[in-house]
Amino acid sequence: MRKTQDKAMDWPLEILDRFPALYRLRWTLCFIQPFDAPPYLGSALRGLLGHGLRRTACVTRRKTCVDCPLTASCVYTRLFEPALHTSGSERVPYVLSVLKSGRRLYPKGGCFTFEMSLLSPYHRELPYLVQAFQAGGRLGLGPKNVGFDVDELAALGTLGGDNWHSVYDGNVLTALPVPAAIQPPPWPGRVVLEWATPWRFKRRGHFVRPDQFVPAMLFESLLYRVYELLGERPQKAFLDRARDPDLHVESELVWQDWSRYSSRQKTRMQVGGLMGRIALSGDQFADWWPLLWLGQWLHLGKFTSMGLGRYRLVAASLREVH
Repeated sequence: MRKTQDKAMDWPLEILDRFPALYRLRWTLCFIQPFDAPPYLGSALRGLLGHGLRRTACVTRRKTCVDCPLTASCVYTRLFEPALHTSGSERVPYVLSVLKSGRRLYPKGGCFTFEMSLLSPYHRELPYLVQAFQAGGRLGLGPKNVGFDVDELAALGTLGGDNWHSVYDGNVLTALPVPAAIQPPPWPGRVVLEWATPWRFKRRGHFVRPDQFVPAMLFESLLYRVYELLGERPQKAFLDRARDPDLHVESELVWQDWSRYSSRQKTRMQVGGLMGRIALSGDQFADWWPLLWLGQWLHLGKFTSMGLGRYRLVAASLREVH
């Protein structure tokens, strides 16, 4: 076991050593009729995943999962409503990574691709996820319930790499490749964090606005997210690191309003958040680099499962950091 002093020195790497294996999946859906897609499909895909999982996994056919005697062994609650599961963990074990692309008309046979991060050991439920999206395709997307087929599913061999392996061709599902260990590249000295989807972070019960942002908020959000997926709470010493006054950044942030329709609550909900760029420069960020790098696939803040809080890191050369 490492000494306490060694853990204090190597705390980000110690966290990565304990972090569960992360499977990165790429789904390709092909529409069976023309589809006028909204600017962002993350919320709709998450909703379809939930409906598809219930149709695939539920054997009681109850209207709700409350008081169901099978929640302890149910794939639906395990993946989609972990708060109802009796495993002791409330973490949602997946993240949908769906880029905002603007409104687009897909022709019949047109295909849409998105990615998903899936934590171990939940990768064992992949057959249920495939069946759930297939069931979702029969239900359809949008007001016209446009159907789709799951055309292909690929898995990434190395996080940050480009070595995708096809594991499903629309008919046969094969075993997932074992993901390589999480190995961040060296700290580049300067990076720009660019938000791809809104980051919703609360401070004292209120969502942070651009003029209220301070660097500690970014690093607190990162710590809470990583430790949430570990099933733990951040240690006070690590939160104190996040509030280090020497962590200066340059930020260009704006508030972007988004809305989504909640089929459960039968209403539109506002899910806006911060967008823009945060530049980090200097060796004071080197210790944070492994977690910042990993966070690209975990997302930060609220509604991460439907894809919010996604960012990418761009080095000083303006090439994406892999």
